[in-house]
Amino acid sequence: MTSKLLTLSADGATATVAPAEMLDIVTTALSSNKALTGTYGLVQKLGLVGVGMSIQNYRKAGSLNPFN
Repeated sequence: MTSKLLTLSADGATATVAPAEMLDIVTTALSSNKALTGTYGLVQKLGLVGVGMSIQNYRKAGSLNPFN
């Protein structure tokens, strides 16, 4: 499964596709015009869910361990 980096153009009508790199997982996490596909996209989404779980658990129980 190859990962691709999708970049939406400024006019929103076209997109470019390029091979993704490992660093793209971090740099596109909060981007509104770039997206990852494949394994890197899955890793990025799982990471964001894990961070969200940790923040919510810290707010409720005072610990960053979401499985606490």
